[in-house]
Amino acid sequence: MRVLVIGGGVIGLSTAWALARAGHEPLLFEAGPLPNPGGASHDQHRLIRSLYGAERGYARMVGDAYAAWDRLWADLGRQHYVEAGALGISLQSPERVDDPLAASLATLRDLELEHELLDAAQLAELCPYFRVPERAWGLLSRPGGILLADKIVGHLAGWLRRAGVDLFPETRAIDIDPEAGAVRLADGQIALGDAIVVAAGAWTGKLVPALADRQTPQRQFVAFLAPPEAQAAAWAAAPAIVQLPTALDSYCCPPVQGTRLKLGAVAARRASDPDALAEGSYEEAEALLAPFREILTDGADYRVVGYKACPYAVSHDAERFLSHREGCLTAVAGCTGHMFKFGALMGEQLAAAATGDLAFETFARWAAGEELVG
Repeated sequence: MRVLVIGGGVIGLSTAWALARAGHEPLLFEAGPLPNPGGASHDQHRLIRSLYGAERGYARMVGDAYAAWDRLWADLGRQHYVEAGALGISLQSPERVDDPLAASLATLRDLELEHELLDAAQLAELCPYFRVPERAWGLLSRPGGILLADKIVGHLAGWLRRAGVDLFPETRAIDIDPEAGAVRLADGQIALGDAIVVAAGAWTGKLVPALADRQTPQRQFVAFLAPPEAQAAAWAAAPAIVQLPTALDSYCCPPVQGTRLKLGAVAARRASDPDALAEGSYEEAEALLAPFREILTDGADYRVVGYKACPYAVSHDAERFLSHREGCLTAVAGCTGHMFKFGALMGEQLAAAATGDLAFETFARWAAGEELVG
C-alpha cells in the first residue's frame, strides 16, 4: 500500500520504518527540516519507565516498547538507550491511594514487575545530590532509563533515506480528504495514497478537526543545568528521576553520554499555538530552577546552561493517547510528551492499523491504555 505519513517526529518516522519493513510504500511529509529541532521529538534525552501510577495498561506496554526498540536498534546497527533505572521519590505515605508513586508501587506489585522500595537513608545514599527529608521514600524500577532522542530521530531518518523511502522535509500538509486519500500541500500540490497517517503531535488538531476538541496544544519548557563539581560524578551515575522530592510534579534526566542534566515540571506547561511557540529565556529557566534549589545539595551552585521549549499535545482524558479513524485516515495524538518512550512500538501498531493488519478498534483501545488479552 502507498501510505502518506504526516509528521516527521519519532512517531511518524517509526511508522514509516514499520511500513517499509512490512513491504509498503510510505511517503513522509514534515513541515520543517528533518529532523525538526522545533518538534517535540528533538531533544537530547527522554525518559522511559514503568512508573505510570494506576495506569496498568501503559505500565505493561513499556515491556513491549523495549522489544520494539530492540528491533529498531537491530536495523540501525546501534543502540541509543542508557539503562540507569527509573526512580520516583515521594513525601506522602506509600499507603495513600491518591499519591501517584504509591499507585505506581501498587501497579508494579500487581503486574509483578521488578522494583525496589527505598527508605530515606537508602535514597540519601543513592542520591547525594538531594537533601532527602526523613519522611521521603523512593521507588526504583528496572528496566528504565534514558532514550537519546535526537540521535534516535536523526539515525532513523537516515535509515529511511538509505531504504529508499521518500521523505519530504519543509513540506507542510494543510488539508486532508480522508475519503479520497488526498493530502493538499502548502505549495498547492496534491499527494494521493491508499492510506493516510497523521502523527503531527501538537499540530494534529489543525489537520484532524475531530481531535481538535479533545486535546490542547501546550508549550513545555525545560532547563539544562550544570551541577556543582562536587555533585557531577553522582549525577552522571544517577537514575532517570520521574518524580522529585517536592510538591511540584517534576522530573530530571541525568547527564549521560555527553548530554546535560535536564529539569522539567508540569507547572511549566502553558497552552500555546505550536506555530507561535515562544523560545523562552535564561530568566525563565532560572525561574524554573528556583523552587528546586532548596532540595538540591549545594543548590545555590547549580547553573543554567541552556533551555528549550517543546510543543506538546495534551488530551483532555487523563492525558491518554488519542486516536481517530475517518475514511482511509488514521491519526494519533494527545501524548503530552509521554509518546516518545513508545515511539518504535507506536509506529509498528499505527502502521498495522493504517494498513488493515490490526483492527482500528483494537488499536484505539490499546492506545488509550486499556489492557487487552490475546
